[in-house]
Amino acid sequence: MDQAQLIGIYLGIGAFGILALVIFIKANIVICQPNEVVIISGRKRKTQDGTVVGYRLIRGGRGFKWPLLESAMRLPLTTRTVQVRPHKALCRGMIPVDIEGKANVKLAGREDEGLEAGIERFLGKGVEAIDKTAQQVLEGALRGVIAGVSPEEANERRLDLAQEVTARARGELSGLGIVLDFFQIQDLSDEAGYLEAIGRKRNAEVQRDARIAEAQADAEARQVSAEQKRLGREAEIAAERQVIEKENALEVERANLQAETNEARERAEVAGRIARVDREVDLESRRAELSEKRHSADTIIPARARSEADRLEAEGRAARIREEGRATAEAVHLMREEWDGGATQDLFMIRMFPDLVDKVTRVVAENLRIDKLTILDGGGDAGGEGLPNYVRNLTGSAVSMMEQMKNATGVDLARLGSGGGAKEAGDLPKELD
Repeated sequence: MDQAQLIGIYLGIGAFGILALVIFIKANIVICQPNEVVIISGRKRKTQDGTVVGYRLIRGGRGFKWPLLESAMRLPLTTRTVQVRPHKALCRGMIPVDIEGKANVKLAGREDEGLEAGIERFLGKGVEAIDKTAQQVLEGALRGVIAGVSPEEANERRLDLAQEVTARARGELSGLGIVLDFFQIQDLSDEAGYLEAIGRKRNAEVQRDARIAEAQADAEARQVSAEQKRLGREAEIAAERQVIEKENALEVERANLQAETNEARERAEVAGRIARVDREVDLESRRAELSEKRHSADTIIPARARSEADRLEAEGRAARIREEGRATAEAVHLMREEWDGGATQDLFMIRMFPDLVDKVTRVVAENLRIDKLTILDGGGDAGGEGLPNYVRNLTGSAVSMMEQMKNATGVDLARLGSGGGAKEAGDLPKELD
């Protein structure tokens, strides 16, 4: 047998073992629903109070039971409705009645509610045993409560009797592992017709009382109606009297108010006239004041403003003339000092030379008007000397003017123009070199 065959055999054995393990777990795991309890018996365990029991509980979960050693059983925890119908239950006075009631019961779901007592009594018996036990306990409690009351009290106090039955039966059922949710009485009857007779009697009494009450109410209503009519008539008379008194008082009040109104109107008219006169007087005074202010604004204030402006303008002109005179005197004084020193005579004359030439030529131009100039040749042997003679004459005029300026001022302009300097001042200043 080769190695591959061995591996295949081992894998088959392993798969079979795993499958067998799954089947074993599946067959022995116990799953408990939330509305039931599972009891696994066969092995011992201790409870919370130290008691050793031969079972364990699973409530709403899962567990594992060992095969051949443990077994699992289930008890339902769902609520069940139990009908309680005690026949001929004796009331006070030995009167038999039939009662029909309904209760909701269930098996205790926790150990503190008596689950262990319920397991000991109902495990393996089914839910019918739980219903029958609860029915018997409730019927006994109901008969005990009914025995202390009369049929009519039982019929009137159904809710109170149901609460008493619940209180009595709940303790007994708790000791059996059963929980009582509620109990109520649905019907109460008797075969002898006692309740029916009581009902007819009560009905007759009620009808009698109703007729008496109706008659009394009718008489009282009539009496009250007559009294109300009397009171109403008296009220009408009193009301009419009050109306007449109020109307008279209203007329008096109206006359007083009219007189006050007339007086107030006359006062208002007089006050209005006085106010109008005061307003007219005030208006006239304001008009006079306004006219005075307008005259002042149109005549006096402009005259004052013009006078002040003329005064300020005259003072300004005088100040300007005074300052210009001071400046001119200072300039003349400085120029005189420089002139006496002789260092700036030539410079002064050079600065004045263009103005002198311009003024001299302007005098000649303004006094000598030449509309047309014709130059004639002299007719000499040379010929063509007319224009040169005219130029020489102009040059001679300029030189003659400079000679006259030299005789008048002592300044040789031709020499200044050629860089020679003045007669007495010597060379020009360095800034003109």
